[in-house]
Amino acid sequence: MSKITKALEKAARERLHKLQEHANVRSEAVEIPIETPSRISEAMAAGRVHIDPHIVAATDSSSPIAEQYRILRTNLQSLRLRPGPKTIVVTSSVHSEGKSVTSINLALTLARQENLRVVLVDADLRKGSINKWMGLGERAEGLSTALLRGGELNGSLLKLKDPALAVLPCGDYPEHPAELLESSSMKKVLAGLREQFDVIVIDAPPVLPVADPGILAAQADGVLLVVRAGKTQRKTVLQAQSLLRQMKANVLGCVLTHVEYYLPGYYRYYHQYRYGVVKDKDGNGKAAAGSPAQPEAQSSTPQT
Repeated sequence: MSKITKALEKAARERLHKLQEHANVRSEAVEIPIETPSRISEAMAAGRVHIDPHIVAATDSSSPIAEQYRILRTNLQSLRLRPGPKTIVVTSSVHSEGKSVTSINLALTLARQENLRVVLVDADLRKGSINKWMGLGERAEGLSTALLRGGELNGSLLKLKDPALAVLPCGDYPEHPAELLESSSMKKVLAGLREQFDVIVIDAPPVLPVADPGILAAQADGVLLVVRAGKTQRKTVLQAQSLLRQMKANVLGCVLTHVEYYLPGYYRYYHQYRYGVVKDKDGNGKAAAGSPAQPEAQSSTPQT
């Protein structure tokens, strides 16, 4: 074995050890300051939110996982989308693939760019989870509230200070979410957000169980489909893509999550999010650095 190979293996082992130590330290959520809107729960009155450690764009921005989100951001920005504000829907084929964590991390990563105004919308009106991941508490107001009052936001937006990200929670779960998302009120909400922001990231429900993501995708500039490695079957992903295209959705590509990968010359592994190929509407792929091209060949990791 050459001296160079031994040095590389030693560096890899040291890096892994540091990452594992760092993961143990990061057992508690971090606090991020907010700008208090006119309507806010008492739990948030102190002006801070507690971000879950899985939101690495906020809790560990120097980690390899956070770097993958920056690569994803670069790939998205290289696609030839129409000029003006961009609306991106993030969804998955089925539940528990990591779409909400991906939505939040992507939105935070985009918001760190200078002069880019970003809003994150929780449009999962059946099982919204952005409040939980971002530690926003139980808020009665949100997207459903705005839709029920005809598309008027009226202070429902929550604004973080660092990074400067606006968040529109899902609000209370309505009786007929699909009808609300397809209504003129939703078109009014999106029109209002496009006037205020450059990028709208929408966290949508999974594609196969309900019609909601297809409805949202038809109103957006593009869709990212989150795929869980080692769990989601190829035929399930293809079925979800087919349904989205039936709704005239512009499927930009897939985000691969829950991948285990191995360091060269070292037999232990660690878990992290990695990203697969992002393709434009012409089918031209742009792979994230070091990302696996065959999702079905990867092993699954614990659900996040």
